[in-house]
Amino acid sequence: MAIHEEERPDAADDDLEIEPWHESDLLRDLAALRSISNAQRRGYKLEALLERMFRRAHYRVVHNPRMARPRQTDFAVISHSHRYLVEAKWERRPAGSKVVDAVRSRLGRLDGTVVALLFTMSGITEQADEAIVGDRRDGLVLVFDEVDILRALRDPQELDRLLRLKHDELVVHGRVHCGEKGEAEKAVRSSGKTAGKLPTSRYRLLNGSGATVPWFYGAGGFSPGVFCLDLPDVDWVPAAGSGVSLDMPVAAWGQPDLLRLMDALNELGWMGERSQWSIQQHGRNWHGCGADGFTEALRNWEERTSQLEDPYHSEEFVYFEVCDGGFYTVSGSISAEETRHVMRCNVSFQLIGIPLDPGSLQQLYRQFDVPSRGYFRPLVERSVTRERFDGRIPLKVLGYIIEPADQRWDEEDWVVGLLAANPFYGTDLRPPDDLASDLDRTGVIVCTLRSHHPLSKPQEHYELWSYERARTTDAHALRIVAEWQESQDDDKQRPAVGRDIRRYAQELANQAPPLTPEQRDRVKALLQPKPTESKPIAA
Repeated sequence: MAIHEEERPDAADDDLEIEPWHESDLLRDLAALRSISNAQRRGYKLEALLERMFRRAHYRVVHNPRMARPRQTDFAVISHSHRYLVEAKWERRPAGSKVVDAVRSRLGRLDGTVVALLFTMSGITEQADEAIVGDRRDGLVLVFDEVDILRALRDPQELDRLLRLKHDELVVHGRVHCGEKGEAEKAVRSSGKTAGKLPTSRYRLLNGSGATVPWFYGAGGFSPGVFCLDLPDVDWVPAAGSGVSLDMPVAAWGQPDLLRLMDALNELGWMGERSQWSIQQHGRNWHGCGADGFTEALRNWEERTSQLEDPYHSEEFVYFEVCDGGFYTVSGSISAEETRHVMRCNVSFQLIGIPLDPGSLQQLYRQFDVPSRGYFRPLVERSVTRERFDGRIPLKVLGYIIEPADQRWDEEDWVVGLLAANPFYGTDLRPPDDLASDLDRTGVIVCTLRSHHPLSKPQEHYELWSYERARTTDAHALRIVAEWQESQDDDKQRPAVGRDIRRYAQELANQAPPLTPEQRDRVKALLQPKPTESKPIAA
């Protein structure tokens, strides 16, 4: 992932596989050109191959354009918003400053909006690099060396990403970006720059003893689920139609890349104070709140896993965040060893529709250096599903999620959620079918409370009430709702304190399946106006 503060590892250090999973005719034709000994003829053939590559990427190609007359130009490339002058070289020696000057002489005859692309299989000299950077006002020259050319021939859709990256590197950071990195880029990568200060959660986590903890953990395994306290419904809008999804597969090579991804999301305004996350290992899961807590858990992986008898070689993570118009998840897999190699990383959005101004999302694509074009996909079913749990399922509370007094107007800490032992884990009780893949693999669950209560007034009995579930491309967002009772009695339908009789009766009337005759009579009696009955129910 190139977030432009640091670069990708050297070609010698990464596992770049030039051979694609399918046969690339462009790569095959390039291999055939290597047997041509005549440099001029080989350059002409490379030029024709590059023209085919740009057409595959849906660029308009103009052969032998007259844009820089009387100087000859190999070909020009036109996109919807840019014009490029292309020069192709395949010499034995790296291209020097004379080649750069020749390209700039062509740019000098143009209006200043055209950018030069220099494709050179032998790379460029140090003097050429200095000339490109030092004389940027005389014209921009973007360099594609052998590694870049192989990447683009393997997948022409990579051209958009490479052009954005090289342009930003030259204009913003004042350096030439090539597939083969130099010592300057190595120094930047080894500088140890990490993510900046991320938002702190508005919630505070307490264990059963009342002590503040950075995260909750419990027995479990691998699953794509993440518990959340808030789950926006992108279909809850007056307009007809359905929501959309958008995926951004991020090229992250290691944990520093993942931390910079979180930092970039924050800098671009995509983070808030209500995020939740989960990390899964073999035998244990961790659950927490806040982007800063998530990055801290990633950095402290050795301490987190030190007590595991047989830790797996990797761990899964899911980060959930509410954003403008919907929500998104950041999910992936990272090695549980010193390398902290990221095997995959994907940012998946669900939005109420396609934004009228997609500029903020385009900025994410540019910042994340996403290696493919993005497409909105319409959701074919409701984003969020809601169901009630069958019967009364008591919970064993292990910890609390607190909204502190400084976040509220009443200056009192309130319990808004809790950590509980999963009643479906290792027992004969079966979870609902749509929750089975998630609740069968975790020993603890994080619940949001349907009725909040002050921390100073703890309750003895909590029960599962309902659940909401949404599915992104490779993650599940789960909002488990719990309710509390003042005391146990024979009335199984009695609500918690704070819900008046008429509201309670209306909730009964809206329940499914339909009420029995006895329940309807009870609702009818409750709905009868009683001027003296204004106090909340006390169990």
